[in-house]
Amino acid sequence: MLVVQKYGGSSLATPKHIQNAAKRIADLRKSGAGVVVVASAMGHMTDHLLKLASKTVVSPQPREVDMLLTAGERISMSLLSMALQELGVPAISFTGSQSGIITTNDHRDAKIIDIRPHRILEELGSGKVVIIAGFQGVSEKKEITTLGRGGSDTTAVALAAVLKADRCEILTDVDGLYSADPRVVPEARILTSIDYDSALEMASLGAKMQARSIELAKKYNVDVRIASSQSNNFLGTQVASQDKSKSNAIERVKVSGVATKAGFHLVKVKTSFQNFLSSVNDLSLPLRFVTQTTSEVTFLCEKEKIATLREVFKSQKMSFAEEENVVAVSVVGEGLAQSNQLFHQVLDFMRREKVDCLMTVTNSVSATFVVNSQFKESLANFLHQQVCR
Repeated sequence: MLVVQKYGGSSLATPKHIQNAAKRIADLRKSGAGVVVVASAMGHMTDHLLKLASKTVVSPQPREVDMLLTAGERISMSLLSMALQELGVPAISFTGSQSGIITTNDHRDAKIIDIRPHRILEELGSGKVVIIAGFQGVSEKKEITTLGRGGSDTTAVALAAVLKADRCEILTDVDGLYSADPRVVPEARILTSIDYDSALEMASLGAKMQARSIELAKKYNVDVRIASSQSNNFLGTQVASQDKSKSNAIERVKVSGVATKAGFHLVKVKTSFQNFLSSVNDLSLPLRFVTQTTSEVTFLCEKEKIATLREVFKSQKMSFAEEENVVAVSVVGEGLAQSNQLFHQVLDFMRREKVDCLMTVTNSVSATFVVNSQFKESLANFLHQQVCR
């Protein structure tokens, strides 16, 4: 049996955390499994390095930022390897480039294009635990690159696919995926299983998982389990194909959960859709929930990107308006988009609570309601109560 484990930054935040992770890995190795571990940077190390760069120079160059950031994972991987060796478990650590992770040349947001795991397989064959720095690789131009948001999860799932691992375990500071964010909805419960499509939709709408890794898992049919690195019972949430996720019929429900994603600006631009696309085509901005009429385009934009859009619209003399602090509250599940009953319930709730619905967007697996951020908790709790019983 071969298992790929990924440990997040909170699971490797201190020397004590690293020692605990090493003990868990050692127990798995002693059970007879081959083990590949993907390590994230310790705690808030990545943020610390970014702040260090900003205090040193005004405009850090992306190539040098990648060189800097990859040091975080190298620290945690080597410390974890040392901790395992001290427990008597043979282990070796590799950077992304040493592991054969080949990426595009896009600094700060590279994509994996190939994995050549020769050294990983050699060391596994000799009985070692192989520890790999997540979040990084090397381009075909021999440049060190980082994979952007969720890079370590992506590394783990990609390795599990290439190595044909029996399972991929994403170990973090939570017990698994919840039916809603517990900080927003106190009654949220653990989902024991979820299919790829629902997991991907929840990830894109704000749930605590990375959409890129779920896309990879679906593409290569990787059995993923998300669980707490501090728990020994290792229940968590299984993310698998629809057939596998239905295997636990008692826990299987039509609705997967309620997702909330804040930090948006609602933007309305007076222009044709074709002209709008031409204006933003080269920006690579993550625009969400785009709707259109013959003379106006409405969409959501993350607040970090809004300044760039303003400059574009002003330079092209486009008339636009924006509303800050809006949130998308979504219900994810099979057939919900066609549920007239749900929409009637939501409309009644909004009428009673005087909630102004700024936008409604549906697809085959979700229904999303865009409202001002002050209504996030009340709407999320109402939806969870209605559909996640």
